[in-house]
Amino acid sequence: MGMVDSGLKERREEYSRGKWLVFDEIEKGMEFPPVQFELTPELIKKYCEAMGDFNPIYTDAQAAKEQGFDGSIAPATIVCIYAIPSALLSGYKPKMIPPPGNIHFRQEYRFFNAASAGDRINVRSVVVQKEVIKGRKHVTIETAYVNQDGKTIAVGRITPIWAT
Repeated sequence: MGMVDSGLKERREEYSRGKWLVFDEIEKGMEFPPVQFELTPELIKKYCEAMGDFNPIYTDAQAAKEQGFDGSIAPATIVCIYAIPSALLSGYKPKMIPPPGNIHFRQEYRFFNAASAGDRINVRSVVVQKEVIKGRKHVTIETAYVNQDGKTIAVGRITPIWAT
C-alpha cells in the first residue's frame, strides 16, 4: 500500500508542477494563450503596500480627480506582476511552466492609459526574439495589456535566460 501511495503522490506533485516549456519548443512568433485578470481594490491595495507606494490617487477618487483623472487609478506597474514567464504560461491547459533555473535578464515597458479598479485586463503575449548569446538561451516575449474597453494600458517586453 505504501508503494502505491508514494507513486500517486509523485504523480500529483508532477502534475501540480506542470510540463516544462523548454527552449527547443519555443519559436519566434509563438503566441501564448491569452490570460485575463481583474484589478480589484484589494489587489491594488496589496500591490501598493508591497511597493510602499501610498499615493492617494490609488485609493481616493477625489485625490485622483484633483490630479485630472476620472477617479482613482491603479499604479501603472501593477500589470508587470503578470509578465513573469509562469504567469504568461498560465493559460495553457494542461499547465505548462518554465523550467527551473530561468534567470530574469531584462524588461521594459511603455505605458499608455491608466487602469482602474474593476478593469479586466486581457494579456496577450508573443515571442518576438529567440537567440543564443554567449551560450545562454534568451527568449524575448512582448506582452500587450488591454482593458475591457479595448484601451491599451501597457506594452512590455521581458527577456529571461531560459534554463533548458
